[in-house]
Amino acid sequence: MNSEEAKRLLEVFRPGGADLGDPRFLEALKQSERDPALGRWFDEQRRFDGQFVEGLKTIPIPSDLQEAILAGRKVVRPRLWQSWRSRVAMAASVAFLAVAGGVLATSKPDQFADFRAELIEQAWDGKAHFDFESSDVKEIQKWLASENVVADFSLPDGLSGTRLLGCRIVETDGVRVPMLCLADGHKHMHLFVLEDAQLAQLPSNDKPDFEKCGVWRTASWQQGDKTYVLTGMKYLAFVNKFRKGGRWTMSG
Repeated sequence: MNSEEAKRLLEVFRPGGADLGDPRFLEALKQSERDPALGRWFDEQRRFDGQFVEGLKTIPIPSDLQEAILAGRKVVRPRLWQSWRSRVAMAASVAFLAVAGGVLATSKPDQFADFRAELIEQAWDGKAHFDFESSDVKEIQKWLASENVVADFSLPDGLSGTRLLGCRIVETDGVRVPMLCLADGHKHMHLFVLEDAQLAQLPSNDKPDFEKCGVWRTASWQQGDKTYVLTGMKYLAFVNKFRKGGRWTMSG
């Protein structure tokens, strides 16, 4: 079963374990564990379903509902609110829009760790490695400015010995982030620069955050209103380059 087939099944997966006895759903669930993108979609799907159900619970039941059903009649009300059916339908619509709006408004990953993982995944989506090739950081900044992407950054001092190869713009959930491609000998590194990131649990200003995302080791830190994410450098090499005299020196 591939991810597309699994997604079609998981779209109708019933919460509460009702479908866990079906081997087709079990295979689809296993595929969602193998495919990170499918897994994230399924988590969001279940979160939406849960919020929608909770939203429907807030709809008040008309006091005359039972009487109207048994009598098979419409309750006289002016205009749109002529029957309990109209009121329930309208309330359900409002609840749906409220829940859907809340889900859409929060669909972007609000945790820095989630955004970082998606950023790195997007960087290896099979597209061209460079959008703009240059070894001159000022030329790259000029090109980024023309693309309306953050450009007023500087390379950290610890990367001064690396070779700048070029730049690409990586887009994740509508946010466009510059990715600088660097070479240190035979090692290839990526440096992402986020500006004014509105995410929870950002790395601190005084020390880096080390985390492995898939096969990539990452070091992340803040400098002013910028958040940097570096991949491709071993942790020991990062410490040797960015820690001097017992202090972190990650500014540019």
